[in-house]
Formats: sequence, structure tokens, C-alpha cells
Amino acid sequence: MNIKMRLTYLFIGLLIIIAPSFSQSESDPEAIRIIENFESKLNLEGFDITTLFTLVQKKEGEADRVLRIRIYRRDLSELFTILFLYPNSEKGKGYLRQGDNLYLYLPTTGEFVYRNRKDDIGSSDVRTDIFGRLTNLERFRASYLGSVRVAEWDCHLIRLDAKILDVTFPIQKWYVRKSDGLPVKVENFSASETLLRTYYYIDYSRVGANNYIFTKLLAVNHLEQGQKTFITNENVSTARIDDSVFKQSFLEQQSR
Repeated sequence: MNIKMRLTYLFIGLLIIIAPSFSQSESDPEAIRIIENFESKLNLEGFDITTLFTLVQKKEGEADRVLRIRIYRRDLSELFTILFLYPNSEKGKGYLRQGDNLYLYLPTTGEFVYRNRKDDIGSSDVRTDIFGRLTNLERFRASYLGSVRVAEWDCHLIRLDAKILDVTFPIQKWYVRKSDGLPVKVENFSASETLLRTYYYIDYSRVGANNYIFTKLLAVNHLEQGQKTFITNENVSTARIDDSVFKQSFLEQQSR
């Protein structure tokens, strides 16, 4: 076998080895289109947003646990601040996200503790990222799984597989309404594909001409039987937020 033929076979062999791993790292074009569409609606980059969320966690055999938090968002700069208002045991705590950096403020010690995206808000059944800017295509490989029916809606089904470690859940399935392009359900799985939590987006409110924020959401915890958290969103404001709100000193001042 001459050198030219050997090089040809070597090149073909390399393609066989490389091609599967390369294709697995790419996202499906249809999935990309659907994700870009709903993220353009849910990412509020043209606004500053202030809103009050009430979280009611239900557990079998226990009284409901109520949390109230105020959210300040500036998606254009990838900033959000979360301030706990109720109950008194949580009051004064807060989160500060600056890009990929997330800090939890503990007023009892005056410390800012670095956290990851897996942090649950006040030990509820929802994680911090649900309140901020979506960046799915930066963190996941997306696959289009076809059309499915959810309640009365025809939906696209998108599967997300994590490309990096810092994600809320490594495998997710998003059910996106065909009628308006908004998510109605998200199933969150472990790396072994155990269903951990399901988020149901029950209702949205319009912000501006073509942006939306969820106003009702149900989070079901599949590891704890009968445990779930219902979230309502009210008093949405688009007034300009002072830059100081997205700094550590703001949370320190609120706890005094």
C-alpha cells in the first residue's frame, strides 16, 4: 500500500472517530429556533423589572409554608437581586447574581457565600435561575423530539443535555406551546434520567409589546411525595432600578 492510500485510510478513520462526538456536541436547528424564540420573549433585556413573588410550599401532613421575595432584574447586564421579605426567619437574606456569579447574603453573619445554580430558594422546590435571564443554548445541547399534547395545547418537545457542570438540572425537557411559543411545562432530570422536579407554567403577563413574565407557576418535587411549591407574581414594575440595587451594599443595608 502506497503512502497516499495509507493517508487516505487514516483520514477516513479519523472522520469515523470524530464525527459521532462532533454531532453530539451540536444542537438541532429546529430546537435552536424554538429556544431562541421563547427566550427572546422571556428575557426582558429592554426593561428593568421589579416584582413581588409569593411562594407557598405544601407538604403532606404539614401546614403550608409561605415565603415572600422581591426580585430586581436587569437582563441586559445579566443582573438580578433577590430579597427575602417574609417570614421573619428568612427576612433580610438575599441573592445577588452578577453574570455567572451567584452569592447568598446571610444577615446573621454579614457574609456573602458563593453559590451555584442548584440553590433552592428558601428550601422551596424552585431554584434561583427560574427568576433570571435564560441562557439555555450556552449551557445545553438541544434536541428536537417532536410534537406532543399537554392539556389542551399542541406543543414542541425539546430535550436539553448539559454541556457544562454549572446548571440547575443536567437533563431537561421543555414543552413549548405552538400557538404562542411559550413554555407550559419543564421536566427536570438527574444525569441518570431520574425525574426530579416538574415546573408547570400556568399563566403569563405581557411586558411591553412582545415580552412576558410568568405570573403563576407550580413546582412539583418528585423525590418528596406530595411536596410542591405554588408561585404567584404580582406588582410588576418596569421603572428604572438604581444601579446600587445590584451591589452587595444594597443587601447589607436592607438587613439593618
